[in-house]
Amino acid sequence: MFDKRTGRTGDTGKRITVSIHADDELGGRRLVRQLRSLPGVHVVRGDEVPSVDLLLMGRHDADAPGTLRELARGGRAPLVVVADDLGESELMAVAEYGVRAVLWGHRLTPGRLSRAVHEAAGCCPKLPMVTALV
Repeated sequence: MFDKRTGRTGDTGKRITVSIHADDELGGRRLVRQLRSLPGVHVVRGDEVPSVDLLLMGRHDADAPGTLRELARGGRAPLVVVADDLGESELMAVAEYGVRAVLWGHRLTPGRLSRAVHEAAGCCPKLPMVTALV
């Protein structure tokens, strides 16, 4: 079971696999490093189907909206977005695509990342999108 207070999973033995989609290579590596530090979370590459897709949307990332649409329409896994900056219209679009959580890049902590990934993977009770924004 996931403990919201500590941001850690208990002895459920469930392994959450996460696939990262990022045009920013440094930002992507930062996310990989943070995810690998979380217990019960494994970063996958390539054709392996993940439990959660994680999209990094940079401020100057022109391809991110297309990647967001592709991942959301593909429906292979729940989607979490880490964004540098989103305006009101972009935030509404993200919500319409069924994104499970939006994390602000400048406020990203291991606890927030862990909570968002675990909630998207179905390890925790689902929260409305408004309360999932952290």
